[in-house]
Amino acid sequence: MRFLCLHGGGTNNRVYELQLAAIRHELGTEHSFEYVEGTIPSTHAAGIESLVTTDEEFFMYYPYDPSVSGVVEAVENLQTYIEEEGPFDGILAFSQACGLASTWSFWNPQVAQDAVRGIVFFSGDAAISVQGLREGRLEYPDVAVEGKGSMPSLHVWGANDTMNPDRNKILFSQWDEANATLLVHEGGHELPSAGMNSSVVEIAHQIRRLCG
Repeated sequence: MRFLCLHGGGTNNRVYELQLAAIRHELGTEHSFEYVEGTIPSTHAAGIESLVTTDEEFFMYYPYDPSVSGVVEAVENLQTYIEEEGPFDGILAFSQACGLASTWSFWNPQVAQDAVRGIVFFSGDAAISVQGLREGRLEYPDVAVEGKGSMPSLHVWGANDTMNPDRNKILFSQWDEANATLLVHEGGHELPSAGMNSSVVEIAHQIRRLCG
């Protein structure tokens, strides 16, 4: 399988590769992982101090307090990348990148489903309304009007996530239940590592089912 990997805000490709290490190991060596770094400079995210190096740069896809134009640009950049480098079996998105990937999937649903089999949302930010963006507003979509997400998806978050206790649940509620699988692990705002082996094994199993 071929995966597109989108990191959390305030990190970078190298850090995300480390965060995904246990899951990548469990999936096996026959898969490829392509990392796309954000373009907006940032301070490093909380909780990754043990993973960073001196003078390392950190990025986000759009500012934490985004503008309509900033979100639209990020979505269009992602679409361009997928058009040029895709298709992919799956997107592995963490935190802020979940907001980007989910909004992209609403941007043109048929194009998205032709390009990617499924999306894995780790500790996810919720989708931003495409209708609102096109009308110059930042808001969550009214799913009764815009419809729910239909791309096959896996939603993973920690039961003890104090950094994002609500937006991941909003994202899950934006998805059609028939196309959304939920997995809650015992950790916090993080990707399960070797210390949470049972969660790692189950996540890998669900990714194979979703994207294989």
